Amino acid sequence: MASSSPARSGAVPSLFRRLAALRGGRAFHPRGRFFHATFRVLDHADPYLGIPVLDEPGEREVLVRLSKGASLPGALPDVLGLAVRLPCESAPGGDLDLLLSTRGWPRWLPFPSAGFGSGVFSTLIPYQHAAGRIRFLAVTAGRDRARSADPDEVGRAVALAPLDFVLGIEGYRRPLARLRLHTPLPDGEFAAFDPMLNHHPALRLPGRLARIREAAYAGSRQGRRSPAVQEESTGTVRTAPVG
Repeated sequence: MASSSPARSGAVPSLFRRLAALRGGRAFHPRGRFFHATFRVLDHADPYLGIPVLDEPGEREVLVRLSKGASLPGALPDVLGLAVRLPCESAPGGDLDLLLSTRGWPRWLPFPSAGFGSGVFSTLIPYQHAAGRIRFLAVTAGRDRARSADPDEVGRAVALAPLDFVLGIEGYRRPLARLRLHTPLPDGEFAAFDPMLNHHPALRLPGRLARIREAAYAGSRQGRRSPAVQEESTGTVRTAPVG
């Protein structure tokens, strides 16, 4: 009899449930800073994705989080994260979460960066789309202002002046959108970014990877929200943060 996959057997959700409990919050990118931002789609979409929030030129307010993957202290280099929550009426839950991390080589490999201004951010695993394989990319347009890998330091910089990122799709020269972070926000007031809950049917992950990723995020959600799990892992009962 063939053994079940880790995702189906419970190994993956259990691992990330305990990791979230030990960290007292997110299993993924636990240390970060929220921002209000303006998301402006540039010109007409190329390629056309069938997702109005990414296809139609215009400007809307969005929620952004900059984060550190391993939660290394201060400004030490880390795998850095850029998460964008787009209001999306055509998504099942009403939002589309795009999560990008600094990458290395191969292109799907997360890689530490010395600062939010020096790395290339990527969705790493390409989505399957009717137009082909889609991998979103982002770079900051303010490299001299985002040299630090500390989200709090970047937050202080944004409090003085907005910070811009340019988003695009790998293989296409024309930028997709411009993201302007303009207001730093306190942590703990927003639901965690979750690309499995906040997804769009036009952007699909390969079946096996989707199952593993869904199991990992499910485990992380359980670890954040279950006081019993946190008591088992840490010896104390704590209220898990919302985000």
